[in-house]
Amino acid sequence: MTPQDNNPQQPDAPSKWVLVWVLAVIGMLNYAVRTSITAVYPLLKTELGFTDVGLGALGSFFLWSYALASPLAGHLGDRFDRSRIVLWSLMGWSLVTVASGMMSARGGLLAMRLLLGLVESLFLPAAMALVAEYHPAKTRATALGVMGVGQYVGLIGGATLVGFLADHYGWRASLGVLGIAGLLVAVPSYALLPMNKPGVRTVNRKALTHGRKAEPTFAEASIYLLKIPSFLVLTAAGALTAISVWIFLNWLPLYFKEVFAMSLAGAGFFGASFINGSGAVAQVLGGMVSDRVARRGAQYRMLLQAILILAAAPILLVFASTKNLTVIVVALVLYSALRVAGDLNILPLLCDLAGEDKFAIAFGITNMVNCLAGGAGIFVAGLLKSHLSLGGIFAGSVGCLVFDALMLFCGYGVFVKKDLQKASLRVAAAEPSPSL
Repeated sequence: MTPQDNNPQQPDAPSKWVLVWVLAVIGMLNYAVRTSITAVYPLLKTELGFTDVGLGALGSFFLWSYALASPLAGHLGDRFDRSRIVLWSLMGWSLVTVASGMMSARGGLLAMRLLLGLVESLFLPAAMALVAEYHPAKTRATALGVMGVGQYVGLIGGATLVGFLADHYGWRASLGVLGIAGLLVAVPSYALLPMNKPGVRTVNRKALTHGRKAEPTFAEASIYLLKIPSFLVLTAAGALTAISVWIFLNWLPLYFKEVFAMSLAGAGFFGASFINGSGAVAQVLGGMVSDRVARRGAQYRMLLQAILILAAAPILLVFASTKNLTVIVVALVLYSALRVAGDLNILPLLCDLAGEDKFAIAFGITNMVNCLAGGAGIFVAGLLKSHLSLGGIFAGSVGCLVFDALMLFCGYGVFVKKDLQKASLRVAAAEPSPSL
C-alpha cells in the first residue's frame, strides 16, 4: 500500500470518477484539435499549395512547440491550481483553432500550429497529475486509462467530423466548428472541475513539518528525475513508440486517400477509427490488467509493457506485404491494442518514481521527449514519402518498437525494482513521525 492510499485528503469515490470523465471529454477535444487537420491535407495541397514536406511541417511544428513547452507546463502544473490550468488551456486551444481556419497563407497556418502546441502543452501534464493525485495506486492505471479513452474518441471523431464538414463546407468551417465546441465545453467544465483545490499536496505538507523546502524549483525537480535510471528508460521507450504513433496519426488518412481512393470523410474515418477505437478499448482493459499485475509489485508494469510492445512490432510488416484493406484494418486493430496496453504502464510507473509533488513535471518531461521524437518522425516521413511508399514507412517502424521492447526488458532486469525501493524510502522518510 502506498502513502497515497492512506491520504485523508482523498475525495470520495464519485468525485474521483467525475473528475476522470470531465478530463476525458476535454482530452477528446484536445486530441481532435491537434490531429484533425490531417483529414484536410488534400485541400491544403490544392488551396494553399502545401507540398508533402509542408504537410509534414504542419504536424512537426505543432509537436516541437508542444514538446519544448511541456516541461515548463508540467512545472506549472505542480505549482499552481491544476484545474484552472486545464480550463485556460482548453479555451486557448479553442481560440487558436478558430483562428487557424481564418489563415490564408501557408506561413500563417504554420504559425498557428506553433501557437497551438504552446497552449495545448498545458493540458496533459496538469490533467494526468490531477488523476494521479485523486486516485491511489490501486486504481491509478485504470483511471488514467479511462481518461485516455477520451483522447482516442477525439482522434476518431475529430478526423471524421472535420473530413465530413470539409467535404461539404470546406476546411475553414470545419476548424471553426471544432474550436467553438471547445469554448462551449469550457462552461460546464468550470462547474465540475475542483477549482481552487491545488492538491499537493500531501508530500509538501509533510515536508514542511520537517522544516524542508515545500516545493522544488524547476531545476531541482528536473535534476531529481533525470538521476533516476528507470525514469530515463521509460522516457526513451516512450520516445521510440512515439515515432511510430505520430507517423500513423499524421499520415494514415492520406495513405487511405491515395491507396484506396477514399473521400476525405472516408479517409479520415479509416485513418482514425480502427487504430484509435481499439486503442480506446485497450486503455480501459489495459489499465485494469496493469493495476492487477502491479499488486505483485509495481516493477511488473515495466515487464508487461515490454512484452506487449514486442508483440505489437511484427504486425506492422503487413504494410510491406499487402494492400488488402481487410488485412490492413485487422493489423491496425491488433497493433494499436497491444501498443496502447503496453504504453499505458508508463504513467503509473512515473507516479511511483517521481513522487506526488513532481507528478506533472514528470509527465511534462516525458511528453517533451515523446513529441520531439514524434515530430522528427513525421518530418522524416514527409521527406521519404517521395522515395518510399507510406506503407513502406509504416513497416519501417518495426525497428523502433523492437529496440523499445529490448530496452524495457533491460530496465526491468537491472533498474526498476531498485529505483522503486529508493522512491518508497524517500516517501517514508518524508512522513511525520508518530510523535508529531
